[in-house]
Amino acid sequence: MNAPGRNGMAVFVALTLALTLALGPISCLGSGGERIHTVRKGENLYRIGLRYGVPAAGIARLNGIRNVTTVQVGTRLRIPSRGSGARAHGSSHGPAQARQPSALADARRRARLDARREGKLKFEWPLASPRLTSRFGQRKGRPHEGIDLGARSGTSIRAAESGKVIYSGWLGDYGRVVIVKHAGLYRSVYAHALKLHVKKGQFIEKGVRIAEVGSSGRSTGAHLHFEIRKRDEPRNPLLYLP
Repeated sequence: MNAPGRNGMAVFVALTLALTLALGPISCLGSGGERIHTVRKGENLYRIGLRYGVPAAGIARLNGIRNVTTVQVGTRLRIPSRGSGARAHGSSHGPAQARQPSALADARRRARLDARREGKLKFEWPLASPRLTSRFGQRKGRPHEGIDLGARSGTSIRAAESGKVIYSGWLGDYGRVVIVKHAGLYRSVYAHALKLHVKKGQFIEKGVRIAEVGSSGRSTGAHLHFEIRKRDEPRNPLLYLP
């Protein structure tokens, strides 16, 4: 094959640079299949784990990260191979499956402690008989920033914690939604409601009925889309709920 001319080489270099920037700085690290990922804006350990097909808890342990819900932009993370993603710092003691329950329990404990420390918050389920139908994370290639709870249309939605209603009305794909601001920069979101029973500016107590389950907005059936956010960043509600 003939070597490319000067113009062809310039195009090749430009395309290579663009591809490198799009994929992010990744490189091999040793024979164990580990790679390096530099955290970019909007990423968290869960999304990074989905990208590489490894558990977020495995990335956290390999890098000595205690809080799996937050990571600073620009941080260089070691990404474990798929076969060792859940092992702590390359340890070979025990299978990955055996370590997952303890990792989840530790994440839940830290999330709840953070909520209590910042605002003495203790979130409760917004439905009396919750039935989880969709989890937090990626769904059909898009981020799902909360959890979905199936219930009959008209079922009472109750405030997961005390706070101030900062939004009550229609909000695009969310349909009819209530957003409650809690202490410690936390917020909870209740979407796709049939009816709303609170108004903006109203202070409410935990357990008060704020809306009814519906299918408003972008929804395929009656359910509650529930989010917990801190500083507008989505957190996994299951880490905070009993």
